[in-house]
Amino acid sequence: RNLVKAGARVTVVPATATLEEVLSHQPAGVFLSNGPGDPAATGEYAVPVIQGLLERSVPIFGICLGHQMLAIAAGAKTVKMHQGHRGANHPVQRVGGDFADGVVEITSMNHGFAVDAATLPAGVVETHKSLFDGSNCGIAITGKQAFSVQYHPEASPGPQDSFYLFEKFVGGLK
Repeated sequence: RNLVKAGARVTVVPATATLEEVLSHQPAGVFLSNGPGDPAATGEYAVPVIQGLLERSVPIFGICLGHQMLAIAAGAKTVKMHQGHRGANHPVQRVGGDFADGVVEITSMNHGFAVDAATLPAGVVETHKSLFDGSNCGIAITGKQAFSVQYHPEASPGPQDSFYLFEKFVGGLK
């Protein structure tokens, strides 16, 4: 809904789609959606595809599990949280990269794993951080149009705090 509202034409493929299947659609960009589960298990089939997209400089935007998949594909690690983040009204601050303006967004979250910010490799910037516990809530890959957030901008608890992410992604597509 928000991708279309921002001007995208959307084609949905299953999470298990191969790189060749994704590229057969000649995507201007790829959105990595949310989903349930352990990021390590999903990463077994998703990470090689994401790495292939990154190698080809295909623009990428990920949310929730998609955020974790992008981070793993870029070389970071995820950790099981002692207490996951659930529900609305989670304050997240924009702290780095193109998002380093200090603005606080009210977000909705539903996850039990987090990207370990201490494992972000060179070239991956932390862009968003939870004000509840300091956990990573966003990354961007330097030199690529690839970024992601841990929270659910489509849930709109702000209510429009996070729509700029969809506009940034769609506005940067060729």
